[in-house]
Amino acid sequence: MIVAGIDEAGRGAAIGPMVVAIFAIESARVGELRRIGVRDSKALTRRAREKVFERLQSLEARYSYRAVQPSQIDASVRSSGGRGLNVLEVEVFRELIEEVRPDLVYIDSPYRKTRRVLELLGEVEGVRVVCEVRADERYAVVSAASIIAKVLRDRSVSSIGAGSGYPSDPRTRRYLREVAARGEVPQHVRRSWRSFREALTLDDFK
Repeated sequence: MIVAGIDEAGRGAAIGPMVVAIFAIESARVGELRRIGVRDSKALTRRAREKVFERLQSLEARYSYRAVQPSQIDASVRSSGGRGLNVLEVEVFRELIEEVRPDLVYIDSPYRKTRRVLELLGEVEGVRVVCEVRADERYAVVSAASIIAKVLRDRSVSSIGAGSGYPSDPRTRRYLREVAARGEVPQHVRRSWRSFREALTLDDFK
């Protein structure tokens, strides 16, 4: 039986994509993940995540991902007339599940009411779906997906030179102030993040 996990990185960031990843492996080999250092990505340093990511690539397993760009995120939010970021995220979940076709998949839920994810996802023939809050802490396959998503997002954002891309990062805030001073918004900045725009005078941009 093939068991998989799905998680994302960058959902709350002001800069860069949200990366959603799926990791799948034979159920009899899930125990190998903890032995190679797989943990929830938030519990690992960046250097440790990179090492574990390399080890995951050496396993007889499969992973895939989607990088959801800021323009897609901006279009999805309700203030822009979209159906919401959660809906967009669940659509990406379905794409990845249909691509990999595991027998069982665990999803780290973006909703507190996990039933909402299952309603939006709909039935995926031949695949049992389990959706839980904090699944990245409970299931090694979801932890593996979280590491993959985080490493790939970090690599993408590092080329921008704006720190982590999260508003709590002083380098990111400084970068956004520089953007504000130039009077233009690069494509990797999420225009729809209202609180960030207000704090950084991005409301003046068009």
